[in-house]
Amino acid sequence: MAMITQKHRAFVSEPMLEKPVTAVPGIRPTLGRELQKEGITKVHKTRKADVRQTLLAGANSQQANACTQALQEWTDNTLRPLCV
Repeated sequence: MAMITQKHRAFVSEPMLEKPVTAVPGIRPTLGRELQKEGITKVHKTRKADVRQTLLAGANSQQANACTQALQEWTDNTLRPLCV
């Protein structure tokens, strides 16, 4: 299992609101700029499956895993309690 970073802990424990896409673990400034060129500027825009493919296409495997894990954990923490 990947090491949990401070960026990950902060991301999964807070609302997305208008966070920049670079707030997602695994998305560093270089990848963030590429995503912004594609119009993906905010975290909430990463929720669609087609956007995730674009997002992960420019990431290495470690970045892709960090990003996927954080988005899944955020979803589990935030949305699952609403379904109970």
